[in-house]
Amino acid sequence: MNLLDVRNLDVTLAPLQHILHSLNFSIREGEVVALVGGTGSGKSLTAKSIMRLLPPNTQVQGSILLEGEELLTCSEKRMRQLRGSKMGMIFQDPMTSLNPTMRIGHQILEVIRRNRPLLSKQDAMNLVYELLEYVQIPSAQVRAREFSHTLSGGMRQRVMIAQALANSPKLLLADEPTTALDVTTQAQILTLLKDLRKAHGLSILLITHDLSLVAGFCDRVLVLQEGKLVESSSVDDLFYRPSHAYTKILLQAVSSQLEDQ
Repeated sequence: MNLLDVRNLDVTLAPLQHILHSLNFSIREGEVVALVGGTGSGKSLTAKSIMRLLPPNTQVQGSILLEGEELLTCSEKRMRQLRGSKMGMIFQDPMTSLNPTMRIGHQILEVIRRNRPLLSKQDAMNLVYELLEYVQIPSAQVRAREFSHTLSGGMRQRVMIAQALANSPKLLLADEPTTALDVTTQAQILTLLKDLRKAHGLSILLITHDLSLVAGFCDRVLVLQEGKLVESSSVDDLFYRPSHAYTKILLQAVSSQLEDQ
């Protein structure tokens, strides 16, 4: 069964900047799908379209169904309910996505209380500690009182994951979740996401420009070039039987990077 269905999605930034062109793809329950492509191909915009977090001068056409519910015609009030409860997002840069003036525990607390208003503040705070421990942040009660700038890049990314998972969503949109992290921390973050998928049956859309992150983690791969979906295949087919010229260029770039290491 499909959890998410995107049909004929067109996104235009006023007045005439056509960004996404008739995207069609789906994500099944418990499936991990990678959305790959070069810088400026429209990957992040696709995720923001699903979350309805686009700027006001954006024109969107098509259909985005989450468990059969049309997101493009939902009220903003309904979208606020769906964000967090049904879908969560790990943004590309935690340093700019986290509020530098708020302690990290209170940022996660806000997300919990927005979707669970009947939960007492203490119970909600206990859940914050549990989430921080779950994403492998040690000394959770101490860390919860810290500000984002005092944490390492890997720790900030874990806070973003905790925030995205605060209300047990079914769909997780992970936008370049390992960008600017060292190789060891990258592996730790991907292992964490893999464990979360296994434990909770999460569906994940992994947005990345790095095909080397896809193998061993994703079920299918979508290749985006200049806002157009040029290839959709299993991971094995993508690596061993790519059909589009642009995909072959991306794979050659991965091979060159590995040879240089």
